[in-house]
Amino acid sequence: IEKARDPRNALMRLLPYLNPFKAVLILVLFFVLIYTLLGLIGPYLMGTAIDKFIATKGAAGLMKIAIAMLAVYLLNNLFTALSAWLMSDVSQRALKQLRKDLFSHLQSLPISFFDRNPAGELMSRLTNDIDAINQAVSLNVTSLLASVLSLVGILIAMFALDKWLALASVLVVPIMFWFTEFVARYTRRGFRELQKHLGQLNGVMEEAISGQKVVKAFRRNESAIALFRQHNEEVFRAGVSANSYALLLMPLTNVLGNFFVIVLAGLGGWLALRGLVSVGIIATFITYGQNFIQPLRQLANMYNSIQAALAGSERV
Repeated sequence: IEKARDPRNALMRLLPYLNPFKAVLILVLFFVLIYTLLGLIGPYLMGTAIDKFIATKGAAGLMKIAIAMLAVYLLNNLFTALSAWLMSDVSQRALKQLRKDLFSHLQSLPISFFDRNPAGELMSRLTNDIDAINQAVSLNVTSLLASVLSLVGILIAMFALDKWLALASVLVVPIMFWFTEFVARYTRRGFRELQKHLGQLNGVMEEAISGQKVVKAFRRNESAIALFRQHNEEVFRAGVSANSYALLLMPLTNVLGNFFVIVLAGLGGWLALRGLVSVGIIATFITYGQNFIQPLRQLANMYNSIQAALAGSERV
């Protein structure tokens, strides 16, 4: 994924399109806070149920806490859906205005500008770059906030429950970030090449289609097909290379996630045998551990999307 040359300036020029929706964005932030907090309460209730009601065979108390957990997870999903719906609506309204401004600006440019810039590249800015911004704004803004808040909340909850298990959890984080950055470095390089070849292929297709009269008049059909095949092959090779690196990220994070659970289960079991922690706390930690890995995976996946959006907004 191509990086923006000046991410801060690109972001500052993009933000005014979100200014008319400040009230809705504040409401989205409030919903994100609520469903993040509810996501932290669920595992704690599960641990409490194991220690207080399952171990003591308290059926009445277990029923109450099960109903409470059901309510927590239902509300969590409800607020997640509401925040996603609101953010999607805001992004579409903002991008509608952005497309309008971009198209109007193109109509005001002199003929010399269109002589210097291929139509395929300009079409790519109106479609691919706008779509990259849409993906980041509609999907990744709320996910980014939720992921960061979840990481902070889970860390606080872990240290409040048991410092040794919490420290073991934290040790996995630098390893995951190192793997993520290692794979992302090659992924960015691959997608940069892919975008370059896609732009060239778009230019070849646009020129061939818009210039069909000239192509047929001078019998350049075979030449046009040969040129298309060449650029299509380059896109194919670049796409295979870029996606091969990108697809490595999820298996790597899955392996680290499983390693994370193994560390927690092993250390937690050792502490439980010595009476230092309860079984409920171990279960809570394993759930927190799995929930801790998920935001890290999301942040890794969002990194490329946000970089693409900033680069796209800079081109726009």
